[in-house]
Amino acid sequence: MDSKKNSPKKNNGHSTSPHELSDMERVVEVLTLRAMAAGNDRDFKTAFSNMEAALCLSQNLEKKCLEAVLLNNMGLLHTLKGTWDRAMLFYDRSMELAIESCPSSNEHFLTILKKNISCLFDPKIAPPGNPKNNR
Repeated sequence: MDSKKNSPKKNNGHSTSPHELSDMERVVEVLTLRAMAAGNDRDFKTAFSNMEAALCLSQNLEKKCLEAVLLNNMGLLHTLKGTWDRAMLFYDRSMELAIESCPSSNEHFLTILKKNISCLFDPKIAPPGNPKNNR
């Protein structure tokens, strides 16, 4: 039995049990769902606040693949808002992190990420001109 596998993880100087990691991951999930729902309602202040909190927790958990997914979600929120230059930055960072940190078996995520990036070049989704309703 690997003692490292079952030992508590250090998080900001505090020991974190595997059970607490699961609780923190659930918080990330709830924040993410709330962020995306707020983005769909065009409440971008709430959306970005929740997604940034989820991203911060994922970084504290040192879950790089989760962080890549959340960076992708930030890109989606920026696409919804119409800030396509910011969306591209988040998609790019997500792709970098996914390629370097996620298992090679996770091709499905990379396919979704590429599809999200392609949305930036689809005039039906990201029409040219100034975006409206950017709260």
